[in-house]
Amino acid sequence: MPENHKPSNTTKSKAETAVTDSDNIENDVDSVDDKDTADIEINDIDDDELNDSEADESLKEDIGKKINQLRLAKGYSQRKLAKLSGLTNTSISSIERNKVSPAVNTLKAILTVLGSDLTTFFSDEWKEPKARVIVTPKDLLELNEPNSKVSLKQVYNCSRTRNLGFLIETYQPNSSTEEKIAHEGEEIGTVIEGKIIIRIEDSTYLLNQGDSYVIDTIQPHTFINPTDSITRIVSAHTPTTY
Repeated sequence: MPENHKPSNTTKSKAETAVTDSDNIENDVDSVDDKDTADIEINDIDDDELNDSEADESLKEDIGKKINQLRLAKGYSQRKLAKLSGLTNTSISSIERNKVSPAVNTLKAILTVLGSDLTTFFSDEWKEPKARVIVTPKDLLELNEPNSKVSLKQVYNCSRTRNLGFLIETYQPNSSTEEKIAHEGEEIGTVIEGKIIIRIEDSTYLLNQGDSYVIDTIQPHTFINPTDSITRIVSAHTPTTY
């Protein structure tokens, strides 16, 4: 299973500030003879501020999607990126899902790990990869370390609009994922070869070949191959950030 198995702002938005400013302007123009002119100026201010707010939201969305693309192009899991950049897995997940906007220093730390920089990231040099229909074995992304006994290969086609993640997993004899993985989302998988034990908090489940599972990944869980044979699983998870 994915090894990461995978916060509100009290500051007024620009749109809210625009509404407050608008009320103040209306109070100030009571003595103005031509009130229609004042109303036009108020409306203009509101539109400008709302347009700025929409632009900020679009920029934040691009940041999350770009970081996700860069990370997957490197073949890094969220946990690995978090470790190398000095952040938490939850922080990386929130940034990629556009739940929060990273501070400049945080973004610089992430981009350094991913082999990019602020100038390239926000310039026209940014090249969005074209989504593929066919993903060949050589295109699969290995999310675990090369010497790990658990292989997690992600089927990634470079799409920015995908809503589902998919993994091809191989567990060497007597291997396991990290203890008590937890991340937001849902996961469904099927054992296509061998056996696997799933520990979810205080409960233990044994799955044989052909058995499937559905779990809420916010619950701490661990996958264990207790046998002397290889175990293989295919799994899907949502959200796709992981």
